[in-house]
Amino acid sequence: MPEKIKVVVNEDRCYLCGGCAGVCPTLAIEVHSTGWEFLQDKCISCRICINACPVGALSAKPLEVSE
Repeated sequence: MPEKIKVVVNEDRCYLCGGCAGVCPTLAIEVHSTGWEFLQDKCISCRICINACPVGALSAKPLEVSE
């Protein structure tokens, strides 16, 4: 099973273009004029959003999962 991740945004680099939200297959990212919101419960850890960011503002960190 792939490692579950939490997507982290570097707010100094992100200019809210919405590219990440546009490619997310589960709509786990919402970009508003006031900021960025990551919906962890919808994320499938595919990393498509990280690869799609034109300025490299997104990164992943392992998600601590309680079993």
